[in-house]
Amino acid sequence: MKKIVTLCAVVGASALLAACSSNQTDNNIVGSYLLVSVNDQPIPNAIPPVLNITQDSSVTNIQLNGKMCNIFNGQAIYQNGVLQAADGVAMTRVFCNEPTLNQLDTVIGDMLSKGANVEKVNGKLVLKSGNNTLVYQQQNLPMTQKDNTK
Repeated sequence: MKKIVTLCAVVGASALLAACSSNQTDNNIVGSYLLVSVNDQPIPNAIPPVLNITQDSSVTNIQLNGKMCNIFNGQAIYQNGVLQAADGVAMTRVFCNEPTLNQLDTVIGDMLSKGANVEKVNGKLVLKSGNNTLVYQQQNLPMTQKDNTK
């Protein structure tokens, strides 16, 4: 009996230590985010692409809006760590002077249409799909950003 109690204490302590590790995973992806890197390449501060995620009373129904070069929005479903647009993503179609942003419009549209694996760790939201990885930093700001179309 003492061995069982000791074993339970060791297992419980191990679980507690694992829960207190330095990398805190968060399943709540609701928030405002600024894009900080694409495929391990930093995004210049002069180009602040954003992503805002809100949620209705359902755990899985998500509203997306944001901006790379163009403004995008749509309904999405978030289940089992995958975020996917329910009926595609609506996006304005303005040509930007910044080629990186033009390319990112295509990346985010494809990523959300096909479904992106999502992980939120230490305030960073990581979206992965195919060969692309977008890393966003959570902000405490509403959706306000510089107009990248000029």
